Order: sequence, then structure tokens, then C-alpha cells
Amino acid sequence: GGKRIRPILLILSCQVVGGRLERCLAAAAAVELLHTFTLVHDDIMDHDDVRRGRPTVHRRWDEATAILAGDGLVTMAYQSLLRTDHPELIGIVQKFTEGVLVVCEGQALDKEFESREAVSMEDYDGMIEKKTAKLIRVACEMGGILGDGTRAEEEALGRFAVCLGKAFQIQDDLLDILSEEEVLGKPLGSDLVEGKKTYLTIHFLNHAPESERRLFQTLWQKRPMEREAVLQVRDLFDRAGTLEATRQAVGTFIDHALKHLDGLKPGTARDDLGALALMIRERVF
Repeated sequence: GGKRIRPILLILSCQVVGGRLERCLAAAAAVELLHTFTLVHDDIMDHDDVRRGRPTVHRRWDEATAILAGDGLVTMAYQSLLRTDHPELIGIVQKFTEGVLVVCEGQALDKEFESREAVSMEDYDGMIEKKTAKLIRVACEMGGILGDGTRAEEEALGRFAVCLGKAFQIQDDLLDILSEEEVLGKPLGSDLVEGKKTYLTIHFLNHAPESERRLFQTLWQKRPMEREAVLQVRDLFDRAGTLEATRQAVGTFIDHALKHLDGLKPGTARDDLGALALMIRERVF
């Protein structure tokens, strides 16, 4: 299951600077294993019962098993990465390790925001740069290194990745309240139910009329938050222009990501990176 976007990005980043596929496959697998670890542990922290249309690991077994499974996935990620044959392997492992730490910091901020009364859009932007965009950046920059790209090419890939990662997370926030479980693979409004501070909630609280904000808070604070309440909140977001503003934010970050591709060599791999970015803008799951 899963979209495997991060390993695909690593492979395309390697190819866009002239690298060979076989040289980056082990690292691509490592990135996907690491991403899967984050999902297993995130599902525990967020109390999610469904992932990719199936019971989450802690729900299928128990939390202790899920914690161990996540730990095992991190170890397997390093095992795969260390099979990489490249003279800069130590630097690649250091970049990968820094990514692990920063992603954990981002997840910690995400959890902290749940209990914080006020979260600014600037706070949110910093959080998603760590939680979501960092691993995507690591994937692209590692691909550039494995393809023996120049420093300028690696930096262009990194900038592309940060914009792409932010677009991906904001789109994820949007899909949480728009896509049904059979499409998205998790319940409608799961972020709302868990009290997540998303792009939508922050925008709404900053732009909606006072009466609408009060109604939203009443619906949001009720536990358990039923499906009907989620649909009411979706209507509030729509009336306040929040859904459209969120779509525009995704589009803006995608546009910025595409501009950063101009610093890379023209060719099939660059075209594919651009096509992948456009697919993320239009995705429904």
C-alpha cells in the first residue's frame, strides 16, 4: 500500500542529475521504510484505527507490537541504506539521520499544537516543514548526491522538495475533510476529531466571522465528534472561503516547486518531477 512518492522522488532526483537507477534503489527503499515507521508510530499517537483502508498496526495487534514494529522499520531502513555503494555514504547517512530527528521534532510540534490555544500560520508552516517536507527534502537531496549532481543541483532539488512537501501536507489537510474513508483510507475528518491544528482550522479562526467561530468551537470541542458535526464544520469552512484558500495555498507551493526545477537539466526525469508535482496538486487520496 501507499503512494511511494518519497522513493520515486529520490530515484527521479538521481536520474535528473545523470545518475543510474541501480545506484539509488537501496536508498529509495530506506526512505520508504523510514516513512512507514513514522506512520506506524503516528497512528498510535493520533489514535487512528484505519490506515490505507486497513486496521492500523496497533489496532490489529496492540500498541507494544506497533512500537516494536516501528523500531524494527527504522533498523531495516538503515540496513537498506548501508547497502548503498557510494563514496559519500557517510555524508548520506548523516543527512538521513538528521532527517529522522527533524521529522520527530515536527511530530512533537504537531502534538504540542493540539493543546495550544493559539497557533499562527507561521507556526504551522514551520511544523510542516519539519514533519512532512523534511523527509521529502532528504529524499531529493540524497538522490542528487547519489547521482553525483553538483552542489547547485542538490540545492535546487532541496528547494523543490520543501515547496512540494508543504503542498503535500496542506493538500492532506484538505482531503481529510473532503474525501471519504473508502477513497482516503482513513475516516472523514480524523484530524478534526483529534483536535489537530491544520491549515484549514488556522485559516478559519483568522478569517471567519465571530459567530461562525463560536459555532465551530462548539462543534470542535464536543467529544466524540460525530460525522454530522464534521460535515457542519466543512460547511463553515466553505462559507468562510477556507476551502478555496487552502486549494490556492496548495497551488502556490506547487508553482514555486516547479520554478525550482528550472535549475535542473531538461529531460525526461525533470519532466517526471514536474508531472509528479502536478499530480500531488490534483490528488484525491
